[in-house]
Amino acid sequence: MVIHYFTAPQSVACGRTGANLNGSQVLAEVSCKLCLRAADKKVSEPVRKTPSLAELRAAAKAEKAAQAVTAASQPAARVARGEWQQRLAQLPGRSRLPRGMAH
Repeated sequence: MVIHYFTAPQSVACGRTGANLNGSQVLAEVSCKLCLRAADKKVSEPVRKTPSLAELRAAAKAEKAAQAVTAASQPAARVARGEWQQRLAQLPGRSRLPRGMAH
């Protein structure tokens, strides 16, 4: 049984160095506990608890863009309402307009 786990030809997973390290790339043959833990541990990105300044700025910019889109859509709604009132006013009879709108 070999002792260390080689991740590359000259590097050992536990970080030890030396010219005469016994090692293998087969994980079942390894007996070094540090090498076993290092081989089992998956490389993961560290978790950030707070967003970066760039992310905060991007979020604020996206929020402003979303507000601009909604603000742009509001005048179109008013125009559509005015067109609908014109269309109703052209129909015969005053009962076609909603309450309070008939003159």
